[in-house]
Amino acid sequence: MKTLFYFLAGLLLFTFILTGCDSPVSDPGEQGTVRLSSPTIEPDGSLSLNATARFDARYTGKTDSSSLIYEWSLQETRATLIVDGQDKGAQTQTSTPYIFVRGDKAGEETIRVKALNNKSGKSQGEDVLSFEITTSPGTSNCFDGPTLFYRDNNWEDPSVIAIGLESNTKKISELPPNNWLMDISPDGNWFIRQDFTDRANNVLWLDACDGSESRKLVEGLHIEEPVFGPNGKYIYYSKLIDYPQQPEDPRAHELVRLDIETGEKVFISEFGVFSLSPRVSPDGKWIAFEHKKATFDDNGGYTGNIVHLAVMPSEGGPARFLTQITGGEMGRPDWSPDSKNLIFYFKSDTENDGPFREGIYRIDVNGGGDPFFLFGEEGSYQHNIAYYANGSRIAFEGHPNANDTQFDIWSIDANGNDLQRLTDERYNVFLQFIWEPR
Repeated sequence: MKTLFYFLAGLLLFTFILTGCDSPVSDPGEQGTVRLSSPTIEPDGSLSLNATARFDARYTGKTDSSSLIYEWSLQETRATLIVDGQDKGAQTQTSTPYIFVRGDKAGEETIRVKALNNKSGKSQGEDVLSFEITTSPGTSNCFDGPTLFYRDNNWEDPSVIAIGLESNTKKISELPPNNWLMDISPDGNWFIRQDFTDRANNVLWLDACDGSESRKLVEGLHIEEPVFGPNGKYIYYSKLIDYPQQPEDPRAHELVRLDIETGEKVFISEFGVFSLSPRVSPDGKWIAFEHKKATFDDNGGYTGNIVHLAVMPSEGGPARFLTQITGGEMGRPDWSPDSKNLIFYFKSDTENDGPFREGIYRIDVNGGGDPFFLFGEEGSYQHNIAYYANGSRIAFEGHPNANDTQFDIWSIDANGNDLQRLTDERYNVFLQFIWEPR
């Protein structure tokens, strides 16, 4: 029995020794140290999208460095390893202690290097280095140049069409039923999508333009007209709330700022009225919006609204009225790129005896004065207006010649001249927004 025991023990020890000899795991006594660095990534540890950086592995130890090979790998596969100008994917080996990496997709990436003994395959040390692949301001993963987005009116099977204003390209994106794209981020990489399936519980989603990511931002009753701020960090929208201390009509809409990363929501208005259609100035200082206050008679009966185009500080504060809107309705405003003026559309009532006529107007935000009439005629229709071409042109949907068969997306120059047709759908086309590289 003892003989058998010693035989088995010896066999086990022999097997262990053989296994240890064949294993690529190094003897700790033979290992050195490897330090990974990059002389070309930014000081803040970032690499611009589509840019290339060099990474160096410095080995210190007993093994002759000439007998080493280097095994490189990328953890998140947001980048590509490059050797001698050739793409090598996310893992490769080199005989040189350096490699080049190209940033392919925005986000955090980690590169790992192992120094291996070329003869035994044993690891002589390893190191990792994390870095952030970032997009340059105004650089989109999906769109090369100025792009106009419009939708159809099919609630059951909606789609958004993107037209390159310079390239004449056309891209159609299908959406879930009862969903619209509401705005695009300043860098052209994210959409705000609103789900109207449950009218009592609107949901806002943040969608990557390439379809790689989608996450819920916020949901609730009457969340309306969401837009990005100029730095892409915040989303602004109008939200229904109640003021019980207003017995005639406790309902109101206030403006909300939502931090995209943290989810923090801050009410930046407290006016107790219907604050609608927020638009943040390109310089980030002001919010333009529609200020609508309901009026009542002595018996508490509703008599109408007092409507103003107003601005307020983007961090919150008092409203400053630019002009009162009478005799009709105001469409959503839009800022000029220099943040000095606003354009808006006025839709006339059938019994309009006010100072406005149907059409598009421009108003100086700082200088005051009456709105300046730019374009339109009685019976025509201009809606969802937007500056583009660095503020030199204005796009709108409608039929500018009072002809329903001409319903399309059109444009005029910033002074109301040079009418041009941008689409040729002739019906069922609704301008959503325009994106331009910065």
